[in-house]
Amino acid sequence: MIALIKEWLVGITCAAMFVALAGALMPEGPVRKIGRLTSGLVLLLAVVQPVLQLDSGILARSFLSYQAVWQEEALPLEDTNLTLMKELIEEQTGAYILDKAASFGIECQVEVTAQDGGEGYYPIPTSVVIHGNLTDYQRTVLTRQLEADLALPADQQHYLEDAE
Repeated sequence: MIALIKEWLVGITCAAMFVALAGALMPEGPVRKIGRLTSGLVLLLAVVQPVLQLDSGILARSFLSYQAVWQEEALPLEDTNLTLMKELIEEQTGAYILDKAASFGIECQVEVTAQDGGEGYYPIPTSVVIHGNLTDYQRTVLTRQLEADLALPADQQHYLEDAE
């Protein structure tokens, strides 16, 4: 690769020296204007020469090879991303439930469990365990609130009494 770049730069340098020499030797007038145009085209050709010599078959194979490597590297990152997103959703949902409980005057601790939402979907909260000494009324109010806000069915909400 370095050899190709070196060859390309040498070609551009040689073309630039040829253009400079030709410009110095040209007489004034219309010949010089045509010579400048021709010199510019020669220099442009030297710059774009690697693109003109590009083999599309090699380029396609290189792209497929790169794509295969990228996919191998992307799979572990996707798993890590999904795990981090699941943890974040569990944490944020727990904070939301604690905030709602506090607004009803309930003191408790919360454990949220989320599961993968499927291909291309975010993880979703599937169950919650609420630790605390809640009255029946507080349980009913909080259960209804979680059903309404999080679409978390009552059978997925578990209440555990704290030992005093």
